[in-house]
Amino acid sequence: MTLNMPHPVKDPKSGIYYIRVRVPADLKAAVGRAEVSKSLRTREPSEAKKRFAVEYAAIQRRWTALRATPESLPLKQIVSLAGRVYHRLMETLEDEPGESLVWEQVARLNITAARDDDSLERWYGPTVEEILIDEGIAIDQVTRRRLITEIKRAWEQATEQQHKRSQGDFSPDPNANRFPEWAPEGKPSADAGPTLSDLFDRWKKDHLANGKSENTVKDFAQKFDALKKYLGHENVGRISPREISEWTDHLRHELGLTPKTVSGKYLAAVKTVFRLARSKFLIESDPVEGVSVKIPTKVKSRSSGFTEAEAKRVLTAAQKVFNQQSNMAHYNKLACRWVPWICAYTGARAGEITQLRKEDLTVVNGIPQITITPEAGSVKAGKYRDVPVHPHLQEIGLLDFIRSARSGYLFHRGTSTPAEALKRSGNARDKIAVWVRESAGITDERIQPNHAWRHRFRTVALNANIAPEYIRAIQGHAGGTAAESYGEYTVETLYREVCKLPRIALP
Repeated sequence: MTLNMPHPVKDPKSGIYYIRVRVPADLKAAVGRAEVSKSLRTREPSEAKKRFAVEYAAIQRRWTALRATPESLPLKQIVSLAGRVYHRLMETLEDEPGESLVWEQVARLNITAARDDDSLERWYGPTVEEILIDEGIAIDQVTRRRLITEIKRAWEQATEQQHKRSQGDFSPDPNANRFPEWAPEGKPSADAGPTLSDLFDRWKKDHLANGKSENTVKDFAQKFDALKKYLGHENVGRISPREISEWTDHLRHELGLTPKTVSGKYLAAVKTVFRLARSKFLIESDPVEGVSVKIPTKVKSRSSGFTEAEAKRVLTAAQKVFNQQSNMAHYNKLACRWVPWICAYTGARAGEITQLRKEDLTVVNGIPQITITPEAGSVKAGKYRDVPVHPHLQEIGLLDFIRSARSGYLFHRGTSTPAEALKRSGNARDKIAVWVRESAGITDERIQPNHAWRHRFRTVALNANIAPEYIRAIQGHAGGTAAESYGEYTVETLYREVCKLPRIALP
């Protein structure tokens, strides 16, 4: 006898695939119909199969929840479930919280929703149902009332934090860790073993012990949070290679990330952590091993660096930034005024320059130089370098600007916390990128508004007969051979090479 397995169904008229699943006989009364039907929003057979699998799993969880015997949950588990509401809202609006007025209105609505039990049920009841279905559990009425109360508290806490963010305060919520990890009682023994957080914490410990960047830790944490959100759990033993592959598809097709980003950022981060866990015998098998994302060959239709006309356009706009009326903060104006010029003559990364401090300018044997160092924030190679200041930069007043600045960071207010200083340097870098697009008018999406200086510098330097090894030393690129890690170039040598760069004459 052949069994008809559930599969996507194609609508003969529209060509769009649907999921159609019969409701089990014992659940028809609860569901209110005999069949569940939902559009998969695609005409592609392969994509339909992937989306079908996700939707079918969600339906099965709903059946499980409907069949579950209502139970009473302790407060710790209730608070843990409520934490999902908090974390979801905080993650969704992590980078752009919106206007303050919106959150002030939400706060008023929260008060209205708490007027009586009926209002609480109308406001938070649907969220309770969604959480219960996700977990495949049922709860009694007493637990439901307690869960609604805790979800209300979580929502109010998230509202307060988002209101702070909308006013420019992105400091961590000191009470965010009050939500315990979800751990249902009677958890099967198969779920025992390390969690994603366990593996990440072990990698983080090794990473920082090796003196590597805290910025990478933050970046990897975001990637792991995305994976945990997709899986709905943290148990490593339950993760299969197929689920990792489906996660990469989700990042591409549902969230719109490019194959390069998915492969080089998200998948690479997860692979790095799992590889370490495997080497430390924390796991027996690696579900990420063998998973890959095909990156299509990129069609290159222009240089990755600024053209001469584009470079002059940005630098001309930089000279005029303080003459134009705008709401831009003073430090951001300083960044737009000087960072493009410094990048043009050093080939440095914009983020390396936005973290410069007054004390990073020194004079050695009469030659002014700036020190790009991890002590100020983050340097990709993890190694400091000294870069002589080109004569043209001296003539247009860079040294006068630095010497007249107050101690500390040149392009933001700075802070006593290294992580916060790094974040502010990144914000300044990002502001410059927006300014290059919107104010300087460089709208060609084929180039990066900050990194294009780095590409242009190498081109100009090669054309000025600067040897590749000197270019690498100035830009901070890793050497081509092991021998290049021995010895250093003197400031006189690098200044001699920097002076070969032609002056940029503006119209």
